[in-house]
Amino acid sequence: MGRIILHMDMDAFYASVEVHDDPSLAGKPLIIGALPSERGVVSTCSYEARPYGVRSGMSIKEAYRLCPNGIYMHGHYHRYHEVSDQVHEILLSYTDQIEFVALDEGYLDITGSTRLFGDPVHIGHEIKQRVLDTTGLTCSVGIGYNKMTAKLGSEEKKPNGFFIFESPEHFQTYMAERPVRVLPGVGGKGAERLAGYGIHTIRDLLGWKEDKLVSLLGENGHDLYYAARGIGSDHVSRLGEGEAKSIGKETTYQRDMTDPEEMKSTLKLLARSVSMHLKKPGFYAQTVTLKIKYNDLSLHTRSRTLSSPVSSAGDLYREAESLLLQAPLTRPVRLLGISTSHFTTEPSYQITLEENERNAVSKEKQQKLDESLTKLMDRFGKDVILTGGELNSREVLRRGKLIDE
Repeated sequence: MGRIILHMDMDAFYASVEVHDDPSLAGKPLIIGALPSERGVVSTCSYEARPYGVRSGMSIKEAYRLCPNGIYMHGHYHRYHEVSDQVHEILLSYTDQIEFVALDEGYLDITGSTRLFGDPVHIGHEIKQRVLDTTGLTCSVGIGYNKMTAKLGSEEKKPNGFFIFESPEHFQTYMAERPVRVLPGVGGKGAERLAGYGIHTIRDLLGWKEDKLVSLLGENGHDLYYAARGIGSDHVSRLGEGEAKSIGKETTYQRDMTDPEEMKSTLKLLARSVSMHLKKPGFYAQTVTLKIKYNDLSLHTRSRTLSSPVSSAGDLYREAESLLLQAPLTRPVRLLGISTSHFTTEPSYQITLEENERNAVSKEKQQKLDESLTKLMDRFGKDVILTGGELNSREVLRRGKLIDE
């Protein structure tokens, strides 16, 4: 094996945290995302809900139709972040060549780590045990010679699984009879299309030449040809490479929205959340984007690139409010969001020597305040400190049963 890639995936993460915190939920079909009476999708579900056909990303209405006796609840996202931080800290003790895909999973290049921590099998089992001892939760670990095989390895024996793909030959032999849908990039429609050509399993796919697949499927033909043979990228970025391209927050209303003032209330809360996520890594955003999805599911976005980058909730709100006032609000709104992009770690506005002298103390105080607020929010949740306007905005939206938070 050349490079050694490990993929760690927490088992039914959100649901497992809820069961850990409330053991009475154990063994029951638990669906997290929204209540059956609300709009929304399934964020995750417990393994007990999956035999009913419930899956992440499914609408709550469809989940309720399939599993009417399930327990439906909103997620406690501050808890998920707390547990995720604990897991990330464990993974970071093995390598800085790591890519966190989400709160509950990540890729680690442990090629060099074996000199310090032992062979890949030992490292994989040690990570599983440390995660269990620290969080009380199980995870699944896959080890492969590239990212695809590591990912498929972690899925192979879930929950609480461990599996290694040692080589392309091992992958092809072991996976030959699996449906093509297990390969990355093959969804339901893609599998149906392949079935039309008589391709149902990975073995079927191995029988096709690359040029023939490309002639039928375009560039996807290249990807499928190599994926079936266990060939893929083994590059895992070092921590700090490839920073986030955007940071944002959005909310779906529980009923269609037509009141611009209530939309402004929403923007105040969204701006606070985005500001918190910008300040944690010390980012300033050069571009602010407003996202509006109407009740017919059509989408409107409008962006503004600023001469001076921003990170405060007040600045983000002002820019988003200005974009909202320019937006066509002729149809009811289903979703509202703010996102930011083009980051810098330094504000780039130009000031005079006099302004610099006058504002130096104020700037230092503001920076210390922002750092304190970020630490408090990170520890106790984003609602620990809200301005009077933000508190009022949240109360307006709650009274109207427009949001849950």
